[in-house]
Amino acid sequence: MSKKVIIIGGVGNGTVVSSVIEDIMRENQEWELLGFLNDQMKIGEELNGFPILGTVDEAPRFNFKDCYFIYTLHQVKKELERIERLHKLGINDEKFATLIHPTAVVSRNVKLGYGVVLMPGVIISPNAVIENHTLLYANSFVGHDTIIGNYCFIANNASVGGRVVVEEGVHIGSNSSIIERITIGKWSLVGLGAVVTKDVSPFTKVVGNPAKSIGSVNKED
Repeated sequence: MSKKVIIIGGVGNGTVVSSVIEDIMRENQEWELLGFLNDQMKIGEELNGFPILGTVDEAPRFNFKDCYFIYTLHQVKKELERIERLHKLGINDEKFATLIHPTAVVSRNVKLGYGVVLMPGVIISPNAVIENHTLLYANSFVGHDTIIGNYCFIANNASVGGRVVVEEGVHIGSNSSIIERITIGKWSLVGLGAVVTKDVSPFTKVVGNPAKSIGSVNKED
């Protein structure tokens, strides 16, 4: 019997994740997508063929046995605020689905947390760790023995080398590359196409080749 899943979010990350679930449903029927929780649309409306079931804050009402969630409300400039909202829902991490697209390649001994989504063509190398509520977009690569923290967002075609530590809340932009054995500090941002060759401090925005700091992002109050 398929497990039920509800997407918390909507147009954008939510619809991309819904396409992953549809591909899984066609492949092995492991998951059944019930619909979305979204604040911008009315209950009963459809988004990509699936119904709006309620608002984001109504998520606990759907927290019944054999129903799981995926949280897709990621936004660089409001990421700390969005994660705080996730925590306020009061839903245990164990109730968030881990979704692996049929074309993703996950090596043996990889550890995947709760609420992780691996999209088409993602490659995860041996002994990597992907922690909770992290999204990896199409064709991204994670090297061996690398740790990706909670609440990270790795965009399409990004490459993270081996033995890298990516701390919580990091956003890694499309087509960027991160050299081996460095640390990307928490809640930092790696810009589009950046080539990162040294450690990045927390709450720092880096861009360019080689990547350089151009300011801060997601500052703590």
